[in-house]
Amino acid sequence: MRISDLFENLQKTVVIYPGRFHPFHKGHAAVYKWLSSKFDNVFIATSNKVDPPKSPFTFEEKKQMMVHAGVPGSAIVQVKNPYIATEITDRFDPENTAAVFAVSEKDMAEDPRFQFKPKKDGSPSYYQPYGSDMEPLNKHGYIITTPTFDFTVLGEPMRSATELRRDFANADTETQAKMIKDLYGSYDKNIHKIMAAKITQ
Repeated sequence: MRISDLFENLQKTVVIYPGRFHPFHKGHAAVYKWLSSKFDNVFIATSNKVDPPKSPFTFEEKKQMMVHAGVPGSAIVQVKNPYIATEITDRFDPENTAAVFAVSEKDMAEDPRFQFKPKKDGSPSYYQPYGSDMEPLNKHGYIITTPTFDFTVLGEPMRSATELRRDFANADTETQAKMIKDLYGSYDKNIHKIMAAKITQ
């Protein structure tokens, strides 16, 4: 039985995996696959905001990376704010759809965006921890914590996107190609071209 089958009072559950993804890689793809094994209607939400050096890629460039990593193009949605993602939630009935946002264990530990504190008037905040008794998205959104799927790049643990961008910018073309293969499981010359042009420091 899929987790989404448990909520008999709601007709649908939409799951949103939000993030900046500079760059997207197979660790992120593993999170998407993990979510898809448990829920229907799983989407990746990311913006078109470009702000080098931390955010060098456009939405379309990130989408190329996601598709190469095995994510269906139909599951990738450009949004203004990934952690609200009305471009996705507006597709569903707000009165009988639960909205679940996926955040990795690593991100929750290092930069907890959601602390679930009550509002000033004492009422519950919109975002609540994911659980078995969920209300529709016009009342609450829910945060599910996902595993962090580790992997190596050039034999070293993939620690952070900042570290990856630095190492990629300092690498020669052949080493960059090896890094891309490690990041996605296979090499793609178009992604190499994008990353070489955009990752400069």
